[in-house]
Amino acid sequence: MPNNKHKKRGNKSVLRKVLLYGSIVLIGILAVSAFWLKAMWDEIYEVVQNNHDDTPSTSPSNDLGDEKERDKFPDVMNVLLLGLDSRDSTQRSDTIMLLSLNRETDEINIFSIPRDMRVEIPGRGLDKINHAYAFGEVALSRKTVEDFLDIDIDYYVTTDFDGFKNIVDILGGIDLEVEQRMRYYGIDVTIELDPGLQRLDGEKALQYVRFRSDGQGDLGRVKRQQKFLKALLQEMIAFRNIMAYPRLLPEVAENVKTDMELTRALDLAGKLKNIDVEEINTYTLPGKVSTIRGVSYVLPDEEEIQELLDEYVRTST
Repeated sequence: MPNNKHKKRGNKSVLRKVLLYGSIVLIGILAVSAFWLKAMWDEIYEVVQNNHDDTPSTSPSNDLGDEKERDKFPDVMNVLLLGLDSRDSTQRSDTIMLLSLNRETDEINIFSIPRDMRVEIPGRGLDKINHAYAFGEVALSRKTVEDFLDIDIDYYVTTDFDGFKNIVDILGGIDLEVEQRMRYYGIDVTIELDPGLQRLDGEKALQYVRFRSDGQGDLGRVKRQQKFLKALLQEMIAFRNIMAYPRLLPEVAENVKTDMELTRALDLAGKLKNIDVEEINTYTLPGKVSTIRGVSYVLPDEEEIQELLDEYVRTST
């Protein structure tokens, strides 16, 4: 009997040691992971100074302990998404989207702005909206979209579509329904896709989002970009791809820039983790294709655009 008591005490002692050492190891792993994530985000995080109006520009902290960044989400958070094409020597934004998260309605809406849409660019006059990036990069693009839509943009995200090629490959490809036969042979791009549901690797996915020779031009390509973005998000949040994150994050860090603080990004990720990608609403700002002095534009339907924004972006308060 005494031997049994000693054994029980010995077992409890071993268990305590195992729990203690296990806790220390777990804390160490979490600390290293947090440090690694912070280091990755420091490469992504980039505040852009606004030199295009009289509003003083501030550079928010990227500190994990910043109390300001722990504030609740705004009723509507607007994020400007700019897709850049590394092949374009003039550095125009190839893709322009507004991601809007509405806390009142619990909706996530993505509004694509055709890159040929003719708008007023501050200091430059009427021009294609994608030229704003060539004239003043992120700051002028942001100001142009804010003025055009009469909204405030909280954050921006820029990405190089070539970077998505590697991300898609790390994920093992994405499933996409190719609507039609796609063929295009240019100086710096070859597109060869056949119709049907298929798993596209990074190169083929890039061909899909670049194709515009279907009679719909930029408007058709915008729809494909929205479809691709949903499919990519679906793959990234799939449980089977969680183990790929250590390889994904360095790739993201190399090809993505944002002024969203890490705390806010983590908070946002927590809110989005249970969202069904199919519940994300996608819209294209309406307009009419027209030629002015030999240049093709999309002329905005301002009334319809304002109705869209009033319904899905602007709050009732």
